Amino acid sequence: MSIVVDVLLILIPFFIGIILLIFFKFKADMVGTIIFVIILIVSIFYFNTDWKISFIVSLAGIIKSFPISLMVLTSILMMTYMQKTGALAKLVVSFKKIGGGNQAFQIMIINLALGTFLVSIGATPVTMLPPVLAAMGYSAFSSVALPAIGYDPLCTYALLAVPASFFADFMGISLVESGRAFSYYMPLVTLGIAMGMLWLAGGKKLLFSKDALLFGVVGGLTAGCSAVLVNMVGLLPLDFFRNIATALVPLTGVIAGLITGIVLVGIALLKKIKIVDHSVLTEEEKEIDKSMPLAKALSPWLFLIVFVILTNLIPPVYQFLHTSVPLTINLGEITINTAIFSHAYFWVLIATLCSIPILGRGKDTLNVWLKRSIRPVYAAAIFFAIAYIIIYSGTRYSTIIMDGSIISSIWYKVSNNNMINILAIASADVFGNMYPLIVPFIGLFAGFISGSETSAIAMFTNYHAETATALGISALAVGTANGVGGGLASVLSPAKIQNAAAVIDQVGIEGEVIRKTAPIALLMTLSVAAICLCWANNYIWWKWIIVFSVFCLIVAAISLFIYIRNGKKVDIY
Repeated sequence: MSIVVDVLLILIPFFIGIILLIFFKFKADMVGTIIFVIILIVSIFYFNTDWKISFIVSLAGIIKSFPISLMVLTSILMMTYMQKTGALAKLVVSFKKIGGGNQAFQIMIINLALGTFLVSIGATPVTMLPPVLAAMGYSAFSSVALPAIGYDPLCTYALLAVPASFFADFMGISLVESGRAFSYYMPLVTLGIAMGMLWLAGGKKLLFSKDALLFGVVGGLTAGCSAVLVNMVGLLPLDFFRNIATALVPLTGVIAGLITGIVLVGIALLKKIKIVDHSVLTEEEKEIDKSMPLAKALSPWLFLIVFVILTNLIPPVYQFLHTSVPLTINLGEITINTAIFSHAYFWVLIATLCSIPILGRGKDTLNVWLKRSIRPVYAAAIFFAIAYIIIYSGTRYSTIIMDGSIISSIWYKVSNNNMINILAIASADVFGNMYPLIVPFIGLFAGFISGSETSAIAMFTNYHAETATALGISALAVGTANGVGGGLASVLSPAKIQNAAAVIDQVGIEGEVIRKTAPIALLMTLSVAAICLCWANNYIWWKWIIVFSVFCLIVAAISLFIYIRNGKKVDIY
């Protein structure tokens, strides 16, 4: 009974978070604060964690969140600056011209190829692309849902692969190993998401219309396979490829987005589809289009890509930034190498500053930036604090005394009071070798609450690793499945959906979007579970066939159910 109570006390704060998000429409930062307070109290008073250590590790978690929280901070600065200088308006108008009226081509190139590229360099598809789609005549539902789901598959490589980098730190592996492990899930997931976007936009009529399956299948597989190929470079025999492998992981989304776009454009040209259509612009938009060259509007992103390439592809520079200037912070027995100059957020800031001579000052940028950034930055940080409380729960000071004098006090973790250990033992006992099936759904759950794949990785990676170790299965397989599940939650995250709805003045449709996108997210999470089960248990080939045969039957049954209930066309125009 005791372990049941322990597990319930650990999980109840997260269930409370779900209820607050869904039924009371609390913001992610407020939900994070409530979960943090409950977990902190439970950790101190029930799991006997020293209160001083609890606050130290909370602070450590916040500092550890800098690569994501400060990336949010600086990327919002960049986007706000681009908006205030008119660069963003120019880009939106340029995006609107894409497609030549072919719906499937537009959906794939804007939401999958462009969406993946944008989120990889720190831009935000859920705030940039909805106005573009709405201006092109898409319904409010499609304008919100498509950008939110389009970049989900490669969310692991968002913000220059911050999630993959965090996972590498938690697992104690290289970034190359982390990026490669995540990439194994990508082709199947990107293919499913591509099909899902076509279904969401126009039901069976669009999905099975002329060219739609071609663009969907090719676009989805190209995005996923590109991610695999980029992360396989390190396996090539030449030293040159091994040396640049680490540099390529942060550029996975950038490269995959570009390759996907090129392939889709190539198909469109072969089918004589108009790629750029100036006639769709209004007179006001034509004036905006003439206001500045496209290269000028793109200057912050171009600077960023150049800086990332230079700081990663030149080995001496890479080594200097990552190891020679670690800028270490010591908190109790936790040592954190901040290595500020090696992280993407620093170069986003530098790229923004470098573009000022080109784009101008950007009136009122700082005031708007501060108003926009405080809550999302705090939300990103608080879930890392929660993660560190969970990881270090049950830790107390152990005093060493010699000749009646205190020599030193060290941290000592009581495993029976550690939340990670308790969850790992309970999960291993309940699920056994079937445990990998629930892992991506735990990631989906964490991503839904926090709105971030990185936060999902921070909260549950240690738990999955300990459970996998106890079961004798692959910790790498289950850890990456958790992360991919967290990425797939982007289309379910109330915070992201609300942001997308707000930019086109359609707040209130979030429930409809989540309700209709949830089946696709769940199906894709199920596909990740199937891969994770086979990989984690090192199944031989015929067991893979059995697992995926069962998976296909389940997908067919669910798809038939959805088709019967929601098969009518959703108006996209």
